[in-house]
Amino acid sequence: MRIFNASPLILLLEEIDEPDIIEELFNIDRELFIPERVVNEIKSKKAKKNLESLMGKGKINSCKNGKDEIFSFLKNRFPMLDEGELTVISIAYEYKRKDCFVIIDEYAGREISKKLGLNLKGIFGILLELYKNKKIKRERLMGTCRKIDKSNFR
Repeated sequence: MRIFNASPLILLLEEIDEPDIIEELFNIDRELFIPERVVNEIKSKKAKKNLESLMGKGKINSCKNGKDEIFSFLKNRFPMLDEGELTVISIAYEYKRKDCFVIIDEYAGREISKKLGLNLKGIFGILLELYKNKKIKRERLMGTCRKIDKSNFR
């Protein structure tokens, strides 16, 4: 189970325009989710179009935002996080499954996820996983990493 925050999706779906990375990840883990609150954070036409296409193919699914009481607790405890990050973390915290990963690239969200004992990955972790599982070749891994390095990604 993977729960995506907005920035990794915006990077893949717009900035470097590689939505097929999500499709390859789906071949490893069929439980890819984006909370409703995070869906609403994706504003650009290109990223929305790519996301809608992936959702239409069933490669990533929208999910509820999780329990309000967990979200409120985390929001009070960690006010520096935005609502998308808080939602992703609160859903993962609610499930506490060994196979549940938060997909967050922002430093604060990653650090808080670690403190809460959650599994996490960022874009580079996903790319390495795809490479190790022979879903992408070395050339693709290196080329995508170069594209990320040249992008405006944080």
